[in-house]
Parts: sequence; C-alpha cells; structure tokens
Amino acid sequence: MKLTKNEKKVLKLLLENSRISDIEIASKLNISSQAVGKIRKKLEATIIDSYTLNLDCCMLDIRIFAIAIAQLTKEGLGKGESEIEKILLKIPHIINVYRITRGTSSYIILYGFRDMNELDDFFRSSEMRQELHDFIETQELFTFSHKSVVKNSSVQLFNKAMDDMGSRVSRLEFENFKRRLNTR
Repeated sequence: MKLTKNEKKVLKLLLENSRISDIEIASKLNISSQAVGKIRKKLEATIIDSYTLNLDCCMLDIRIFAIAIAQLTKEGLGKGESEIEKILLKIPHIINVYRITRGTSSYIILYGFRDMNELDDFFRSSEMRQELHDFIETQELFTFSHKSVVKNSSVQLFNKAMDDMGSRVSRLEFENFKRRLNTR
C-alpha cells in the first residue's frame, strides 16, 4: 500500500497517541483539520484495524506470563483445528495464539496469570483438562514475570515499515533503469 507523506505523518502521530485530535494533528503538520479528517477516514478504512487501550498489567495484578509451544493431540485432531482454535479464543488466560509450521497443528500460546499458583491451577485443573488440555499437549513452557518484559510495542516496526514503503519501489525502479541503460 502506498501512503502519502501526510498520511505517514498522521499515522505516526496516531501511533504515538491514538487519542490525539484532528485539530492537534493539523496544528503539528500545518494542514487543515478537514484534511486530517479525510486522511484519518481513509486510514481507518484501509490500514487502521482498531484503536486499543494499553493497560498496566501489574496494576491489574497480572504478574506471571507463560509462553507455550503446543501441539494438537489425537483427540484435538479428531475434534478439528478450527474447533480447537475457537476454544482457545474463549479462554481468558490466553493472550495471543500463533499457528506455526512445526509438525502438524502446532501453536505458540502466550498466557497471563496473577501468580504461579494460578498458573499451576490452570495447567493442572481437571476442568481445564476436559476443556482444553485433552486436545492440546504443551511440549515446552517458558514462564517469566512482568518485570522480565523488555519491550512490548510494535510502534518502531510500524514506523520503519512506513519509512521504507517508498524506498523499495525506488530501488527497484533504479535497478531497472540501470539495466535498461546497460542494454543500449
């Protein structure tokens, strides 16, 4: 997707603060608030998926995280991948689920818990066993505290991607131009 210079600037300001008003953006970019409104509307229709709220997990007493590498069991395969994924989406302790290509039907799952007791209860409870663990086998489990999180943001990656958007095409065009010159 190609973005104009102003679209990139608006998007970067929204990444810094999604609550920023069109008037504030217009002031910073020296364009009209109506122009910002049009840009925002276009971005919301194309590249902006949603606006989110970032909460301090520690203030909500979520202090332990776990990353699991898991695979569907025979029962899980029998139930079907899409049915198991529907179950995964409903479990509150599961934050993210990623399907990976490591054998058949493998996942990386990020969990969140108040403490180690809650984590232990989750993985050992008979209720969870019937609901989930009969269908998914955890092959590896890595636990860490909230203090271990070094970075939890994709803002820099998104900014870099926007900065690189035009340059890839330009380099390709330049290489094609050089090739055409050399063939003459």
